[in-house]
Amino acid sequence: MKTIKQRISYAVMGLMAMGFTACTQNEDMAPTLKGQEINATFSVGGMQTRVNTLGNGKNWENEDLISVLQIFGDEDTRTGEYKYLEENGLYHWEPIRRLRWEKVGRCELIAWYPSDMANFPVYNLHTDQSDETQLKAADLINGCWYDVPKDYVDIPMKHRMSLVTIVYHVGTADYPDKDISEPQVYSKNNSVRFFRAPDHGQLVMGTPSGNPDWVKACKHDDGMFSAIVIPGSYKTGEIFVKFKIGDQNFHAKMKSNTEFQEGHRYTYKLDVGKDKVELTRISVDDLKGWDSNNEEELK
Repeated sequence: MKTIKQRISYAVMGLMAMGFTACTQNEDMAPTLKGQEINATFSVGGMQTRVNTLGNGKNWENEDLISVLQIFGDEDTRTGEYKYLEENGLYHWEPIRRLRWEKVGRCELIAWYPSDMANFPVYNLHTDQSDETQLKAADLINGCWYDVPKDYVDIPMKHRMSLVTIVYHVGTADYPDKDISEPQVYSKNNSVRFFRAPDHGQLVMGTPSGNPDWVKACKHDDGMFSAIVIPGSYKTGEIFVKFKIGDQNFHAKMKSNTEFQEGHRYTYKLDVGKDKVELTRISVDDLKGWDSNNEEELK
């Protein structure tokens, strides 16, 4: 005959077995997002709202397109596309080419703008930025996300190039009724590759490559032109800007060694007179989308 102690032990063991079975069944029945559509939004500078390149750099514009690459294995990928749509003051991201979660475990999502970047992760600089549409197309923005599938994800992105803005003044006494034409800005390289960081969650810019090139800049507002260049180092005395006034050719040189960093906006003042072409660094407002770099004037 079993003792009371034995009966209690058997009862406890039975309850433990039942609990284990229930837990196993619950795990087997746990909900999975595999196969469900990926709902994604995209933010720049902590805001979900592009990136008007010449503005504060953080506001997306209607019908901007972003490509998203899902990496869910060593060589397994899927690419989707999302469009920013704004109507009646409300906005949302509309999937144009839909992505679905391909596995239960961690997935990596890599997003980039412009969406038609042909050779991602290699960026080739657009050297014709002579209007705002072409300038915007050169404004590379990318980012990544790494985690288990979720109902909703926000992919943080950032500007990866350097934006140069020139505020110019042409002496009216020396050049009456004349304006600058064909402005160009020098980029030390015209290509750069991005790499996935070993710990995921980051895209790292490699060493820029390719040839140096002149970028046709975009004239805008009143007395300004801008261009996007690949980050790089410039030496004192190096020609950085060239332009025309009438039939005359002009250029302006760097006043000191200068290191352009990714995601920064650099603003210069250009004074042009009969015997003077002077390029001076000036301060700019702090921009959330573009990190401004407010140094003193170049020496």
